[in-house]
Amino acid sequence: MTRPEFDSTPETVRVSEVLSALSFALDLTEGQPLGHALRTCLIGMRLGERCGLGVTEGRDLYYALLLKDAGCSSNASRVFALFGGSGVSRHDLLRVDWGNYLRAVRFGLALSVPGASWFERARRIAEFAQRGPRVAAELVETRATRGAEIVERLGFGPGVAEAVRSLDEHWDGSGQPRGLSGGGIPLLARIMGLAQTLEVLSAVDGPRVAVGAARERSGRWFDPALCSIAHELEGELHRWRALDEPALREEVEAREPGDAALLAGPGTLDRIALGFAEVVDAKSPFTAQHSYRMSEMSVRLAMRLGFEAAEIDSLRRAALLHDIGKLSVPNSILDKPAPLGAEEWEVVRLHPYYTLRILLHVRGFKQLAQVAASHHERLDGKGYFRGLAGAQFPLAAQILATADQYDALTAPRPYRPALPEETALKVMERERGTGVSEACLDALAQELDGEMLGGAGREAA
Repeated sequence: MTRPEFDSTPETVRVSEVLSALSFALDLTEGQPLGHALRTCLIGMRLGERCGLGVTEGRDLYYALLLKDAGCSSNASRVFALFGGSGVSRHDLLRVDWGNYLRAVRFGLALSVPGASWFERARRIAEFAQRGPRVAAELVETRATRGAEIVERLGFGPGVAEAVRSLDEHWDGSGQPRGLSGGGIPLLARIMGLAQTLEVLSAVDGPRVAVGAARERSGRWFDPALCSIAHELEGELHRWRALDEPALREEVEAREPGDAALLAGPGTLDRIALGFAEVVDAKSPFTAQHSYRMSEMSVRLAMRLGFEAAEIDSLRRAALLHDIGKLSVPNSILDKPAPLGAEEWEVVRLHPYYTLRILLHVRGFKQLAQVAASHHERLDGKGYFRGLAGAQFPLAAQILATADQYDALTAPRPYRPALPEETALKVMERERGTGVSEACLDALAQELDGEMLGGAGREAA
């Protein structure tokens, strides 16, 4: 029988429902307001409708719009290393005319190395002005390639992957990563590029300015035929800006093309969870494959503790998605080679809150979301972000917390090397029954003993 800490995932959960919820995580990574991807989807679908797209192309456009930023976390650590700050998105980089030295200097002066000496800032700014075009191209290529790879692994076809890969191409050939131009850029990518720009500028400067900017960039960044119909959307841009998160999701789900919605069975849910785990772990070199390793250890502990197959499936998904809220944490904190300050710790302590907020948008994920968001709680109530204790801290969440702590200790961090397994276990034993579950610690020790015995057996063979 399934434990009460896990719900049964409805058989009719829609792929669009899952992706629209998880798109909020991509918004966090891009530094955009929550709902950016959903509003971009509504704009893009309206443009596609005006272009007379058929059902197949419409569905490809729909999923590409929801997944357009799937590769966005892949270069976050490099952007931090280059700029020394956390306020730079690919939208910032692509707006700059790197051939204009004064504009490049102003951009670097505004965003590079906050708090550094003038000499250091001047050195970096001069470097950016020289290397800007190449840096921008490399960053976009990484994002585009990784995004397309994730889309393909999620099971979507080449039309969706190619649209994501070509998102940042420009009509005049000045875009990235391949310098495509005109009709050589896939139509779906042309629609997406205009849609996301309309959304971003509309949010910042208002729909009228956004439409005017599209008209001004017609024939340079954007397809002139698409720009000629952008003005028709001004009224809808105002309406979409006013929608809250639930209303946005409802409208996006209603826009899914075709008579039948694409449903997410267990295999699809697993692929989506694994794909978004990759997005999370790519944000920092210090978290590479963390979610996957943590999910594998959680499953092994759950098996030792007698969980049933359905429970283990839910636990695996919760483990893969537990850190999705960490996409809200800037790399200036994630990659900091020193202890965090009080304000930085407050940012870190909020990431389980974002995990909960994002996963609660998926129907049937209520308890899974609660478990995933509890991976930093403690038995004594001194964990975060809710300070759960005792019966409030369910066994499934205790398993995640144990696996998460163990993996964190045995992986390198910017401020220390990885600890040996035996040392990590000793550190965790100091909090037996207060911070860490006794049953979970026993299962972890048995699992590690089994690994060592298995290794010895293989060597003897």
